[in-house]
Amino acid sequence: MEYVIRFLAEFEVPIYLVLGIVALVYLRRVLVALDEKRTAIFRLEREAAQRKVVAAVSVLVLVGLLTVGEFVVATFLAGELSQEPTFSTSTIEMLSTPTTTLTGPAPTDATPTPTRYPQVDIEGIESNCINDVLEIKEPLHNADVSGVVEIIGSVNTENFGSYTYEYSTVGEPNWQTIAAGSGNRIDESLGNWYTSDLTPGPYFLRLVALDNDGVEQSACVIIVQVVQN
Repeated sequence: MEYVIRFLAEFEVPIYLVLGIVALVYLRRVLVALDEKRTAIFRLEREAAQRKVVAAVSVLVLVGLLTVGEFVVATFLAGELSQEPTFSTSTIEMLSTPTTTLTGPAPTDATPTPTRYPQVDIEGIESNCINDVLEIKEPLHNADVSGVVEIIGSVNTENFGSYTYEYSTVGEPNWQTIAAGSGNRIDESLGNWYTSDLTPGPYFLRLVALDNDGVEQSACVIIVQVVQN
């Protein structure tokens, strides 16, 4: 069902065009059938014309219902889907290995210290993107985006409870929550961002890691350019 809603929202304009063409075709059939009924001489001809009128009007009513349904899905259901939080009960990693301090030389297979993600140097914006810990890998910093944007990245911070991803116009940030989720992610899909109704231009996109109490730990911020489809 979620896939169908996203499909209908993404192709809203083409669907309206197709329904409009069908409506015009069957409206013409109604007019032709009414003219045939008006000029018919025999009863059988009038009945045949009447059946054509009923059939064409039935199709027009169906097209109207489909148009209303498409409007409801694209305007309301798709918006609710994009804003729907996906929180679930956090679990404790019982098998996680505690970090120990090494007094001797570091082994050759030691895990390297995470480095700051290079895309986060945005003046005036606090950002702490770290490879495979907290980062947005797709879309890329300064990339052009449109329509439904799948956000791929990592949320793997200590004491992790959940995450949210948000957007704001560039300038003084006014963060708007897109959606949320739970569970550690490493190079995985974090969710979707529906940009069709946004004014084209630059936007901040922020991924926020929260602890088990819902308190913000850190955030990773990039800039993307929303463009028209």
